[in-house]
Amino acid sequence: MKKIIFILAKLTVLMMSLQVYGLEYDPLLIRAQASIFPKIILLDKDISSKSGGDGVVIEVLHTASDVIVANKVKQLIENQYGGKLGNKKMVIKLVDFSLFNATTVATAYFVLKGESDYQSSVASHASENNRLVFSYDYRDFSNNVLMSVLMKEKTYIYLNKSAIHSYGINFQPLFYKIVKVIE
Repeated sequence: MKKIIFILAKLTVLMMSLQVYGLEYDPLLIRAQASIFPKIILLDKDISSKSGGDGVVIEVLHTASDVIVANKVKQLIENQYGGKLGNKKMVIKLVDFSLFNATTVATAYFVLKGESDYQSSVASHASENNRLVFSYDYRDFSNNVLMSVLMKEKTYIYLNKSAIHSYGINFQPLFYKIVKVIE
């Protein structure tokens, strides 16, 4: 009986979380990504050249309907890292896909679900400027995003093999030991 009550309580919490995040986002995956992506930025050997006067700038790109999820991602990153990434100041900016400005160069981009054209535009911009672009969903690799995190029995960091060369990013050797390269 205690087991059943415990399971029902967990399901209730999960259902409430789904209402906050929208039905399309897994709250556990969002937490994992918000925790892991900033650490990956630190594994870029050329991070100092990509962090300007504002320090490390991460743009979270979203649709108008996903602004709550984007705010949650921002909040999770800020709570965990306290506005610093390593010894650098970190700024999280929320940007609607439709307002994405290719003249603004961030250190890294985190794309939530959105139209393929928008994601491709961000990925192309990031690639041309040797910036990291993470995606909520690894299926966005067809839009040339660089990496994503997937949770199954374990947590996997996926790297888009077909995109890695166009991005021109040099990672610390440790990164290649913890990542799964997929086509």
